[in-house]
Amino acid sequence: MKVASVEWQKNEWKRIDKPRTLVDKIKEYLGRAAKEQVDIIVFPGFTGCFYQQLSCPDNRSVRSLINKSDAGEYIEQVKTLSQNYNMAICPGSYWQKEKGNIYHESCLIIDGEVQFKQRQIYLACWERELGFSRGTKIELKEIKDWKLALIISTDVFYPQVSRMVALRGADIVLSPIGFIGEKNRSLQISGIWQEVQQNQFFAVESGFNGFLGEQSFWGESVIYAPLEMTKKGDGYLERSRGQKSLIVTQLDNEQRKKAISKFDVLSQLNREFYWQMKMFKHLKEDGCREYRSLDRKMV
Repeated sequence: MKVASVEWQKNEWKRIDKPRTLVDKIKEYLGRAAKEQVDIIVFPGFTGCFYQQLSCPDNRSVRSLINKSDAGEYIEQVKTLSQNYNMAICPGSYWQKEKGNIYHESCLIIDGEVQFKQRQIYLACWERELGFSRGTKIELKEIKDWKLALIISTDVFYPQVSRMVALRGADIVLSPIGFIGEKNRSLQISGIWQEVQQNQFFAVESGFNGFLGEQSFWGESVIYAPLEMTKKGDGYLERSRGQKSLIVTQLDNEQRKKAISKFDVLSQLNREFYWQMKMFKHLKEDGCREYRSLDRKMV
């Protein structure tokens, strides 16, 4: 599976002044990824939110933006673009209103169709203050015999989210992110890098380096793997280091399975402990295939 992650710097975001310009920019990067024969591409977190901001130029604050949040137009634009490219597209993340609730959401699009959606489960302080609602479910989708999951934004810091994804058999996690405040490499490492090492899936992270209302965001784009699979033993397959706008690498699932066979983290779990936790209980009660498979490993 060949994957790609996009990273735009603040000076590039500043040159995007209307929705059409952003769509053209996305098209440009889809074209670059197509030349590399990429199977999956991830755009930065909050890309859809930025489109929403461009569509409402009079809104100068995050609060005013979310009050009119509707990602429908943005998603339709990406769906139309996707029909011209033979790849799965994660369009970053966006804000979506539903029945009076506002969610931070992402999705995966293939050939004009949304394959699945994921809503942020844990909220940052500023999101709680603005009245966002939490998602409650974790979705997975199988693409070309690979199981994909989405973990967005603040959820990268909550290990129970990644562990649930791992227990359900995810091979790759797609992670559009963006962090508020000053650039802090240690903060980003404490997110999905750490979860990759504890759960042994691949992850494709795409960082937003731009502005929404009065808020400034940052994030590096990185493709992660278990330590044993990386040349320097550091967990990085490819990273932008703030110097590349598109990173691409080939993921080898057989090599990942060999790394897992040397030390299978999930096989060391106390299954009774996880069954007692509410967020995992349905896996046992529903008798889902992924959990039965895990049982066999742990017996």
